[in-house]
Amino acid sequence: MTASRDPVAEIVAYNKPLTESGHRVSPHEGPGDLTAVALRRKLAALAATPFQFFRGTFHLMAWDVMKGRVPGAQAAAPEGMIVGDLHLENFGIYRGASGALVFDVNDFDDVGIGPLDLDLKRLCTSALLLPGLAWGVRLNAARAIARAWQEEMEKMGGRFPIPAWTEEKAEGRVAELLKESGRKTREVMIAKAAPEKGHARLVQGERFVRPAKAWVQVVEHALAEYLDSLKQLKAPDAPRGWEILDVAYRFKGTGSLGRLRFTVLLGHGGDRRAIELKEARPSALDDARGAPPLRDRARVQTAAIRRLQGDPWPRVAATKLGKLPALGRENEPEEEKVGCNRFASGDSRHEELQAYARQCGQVLARLHARENAPAILATQWNPGDASHAAVTFAEKYAAQIEVDQRAFVRARDQVAKDLALM
Repeated sequence: MTASRDPVAEIVAYNKPLTESGHRVSPHEGPGDLTAVALRRKLAALAATPFQFFRGTFHLMAWDVMKGRVPGAQAAAPEGMIVGDLHLENFGIYRGASGALVFDVNDFDDVGIGPLDLDLKRLCTSALLLPGLAWGVRLNAARAIARAWQEEMEKMGGRFPIPAWTEEKAEGRVAELLKESGRKTREVMIAKAAPEKGHARLVQGERFVRPAKAWVQVVEHALAEYLDSLKQLKAPDAPRGWEILDVAYRFKGTGSLGRLRFTVLLGHGGDRRAIELKEARPSALDDARGAPPLRDRARVQTAAIRRLQGDPWPRVAATKLGKLPALGRENEPEEEKVGCNRFASGDSRHEELQAYARQCGQVLARLHARENAPAILATQWNPGDASHAAVTFAEKYAAQIEVDQRAFVRARDQVAKDLALM
């Protein structure tokens, strides 16, 4: 490991927000106190558990792997389009453009070009960092992911088209969620987000905070551009002619806390819909590769989503928050993630975790093969070797993450000062 590796300093550098001109500044010079609140929440999450720390620091792993700073960093698979920031909580249920409910990857903030097994290494490492479980249980989950990815890659590598993961293929908790999600309605979802009479105001509190008027105007312009993009994409059932009822800054996730993120509540008569507008920050993969900033990061994300998901989100499109690229997407009632905390109190044989791990590995292989089949077929490589190497890497890297997290906890107050949060 190189002496230049300083995870705490890199966390500080990465989390300094951007102004509209793209320069890193104090959060109080950007969107103001709301960004500062989000960053404080992020620091608290990073200090909570190694798993949360791992979730919120993909930039560290991108540099560790792409720069060869840790053991086992060398690639064992061809390069292609990958998710990048992948872990066991970045999969979920949603309703695709076809109208079907599917289980797939649902976070593409750091999508980019890299070795396919970087995604696998990260997914296996996340399994080894699951809280509340014995080491042997976590290792079995990592092995299940890698083995399923290998087998599915060998099976699906040359097929086209590669279908999405639906209820017919699902098992365990994933199958249950697909059945449960089909009964959810937009009315119930909106009632939770905007519980007051008339459902015209987003509830203020842990999830939503009302921003300053200047930011509301920025969001209104961003929404108009998003809707125009949906029109150009011929997106189904796009909201046209709907009234903006409310705008709120939204706190969600771990790694993305501190970015601009807003929810827009729309109304048309008694109907309601919620649109999320989220800053599209440059990928940590590009940063680690030394690649120049992309001309329009949000459009790259949109194109990647449509290529990688088996049944893409129907209403996702690029826009801008001021001069910053942003991704717009409608929040749907069927969306559901599997929180990894549920596995800590699972059955004694942990069959539910193993089933979930297998399906995540299978879905990841399908995602890789769907976009990268030419590279997979044209390159001399062995999926079995990549699978084995990913687990070996994950065992060592999970230990490194635990060391990094302890160092961060010790330095947390100084990190807050360096980010102008104290």
